[in-house]
Order: sequence, then structure tokens, then C-alpha cells
Amino acid sequence: MNEDLKEAIENHLLQVGCWVTSAEICERFDVSERQLRQVGSRAGLCSEFAISGDKGFRHVEKATPAEWRRFKHRLRKHAIGELVRTMNLDKRRNQVTRQIRRPAYTYQPDTGQGVLL
Repeated sequence: MNEDLKEAIENHLLQVGCWVTSAEICERFDVSERQLRQVGSRAGLCSEFAISGDKGFRHVEKATPAEWRRFKHRLRKHAIGELVRTMNLDKRRNQVTRQIRRPAYTYQPDTGQGVLL
């Protein structure tokens, strides 16, 4: 059913040819707005054929070059922001974990084995 629904939404966007609000798509196809967009690694109903923006969704084939550039720029900016956030959290995590006192690591003089005290 999901594939049929995707195909129906794609055909609608192609037929309309312009921006379609998410509210209109949700009402017409009885889906939630969240289902239209990607969640984690799961693609949304419109992820494979439409760009999204403030005006709603538009089929990628009908997008103007300017709309396509704006969409790509927004996605790249978001991805870079997430990478920077991850890098900063890694730094913070490393700072916090270095401050945790670890047990002393010594060697047993008679056996030469390392021991945590």
C-alpha cells in the first residue's frame, strides 16, 4: 500500500506542477505530515521524488533551477550543522570522560603483570 500511496502522491505533484502544501497532501491522501518527511534512515512518502520548502512540496522534475539550488543549499547547511554539532559533542564527551578518575595502573613487582588498584 505504501508504494501505491507514494505513486499516487507523486502523480498528483506531477499533475499539479507547482508547490502543494503539506496540509493539502495530508488531507487529500489521509496521511500525517510526519509521514511525508524522512525520519532517521526511513524515507518519507515524498523523499524520493519531491523537494520541500516553506511553500510545501514540489516534484523534483518541476522545480526551477533556483528552487533546486535553494533546496540543496538548505540540506547541505543542515548536514554541516549536524556534523559540527557531533564534533562539538565529541569534544565535550572527551573532556568529561578525561575528568573521571581512573584507578591507578601499576605493575606487580614479583610477576610483572599490570594491575588496576
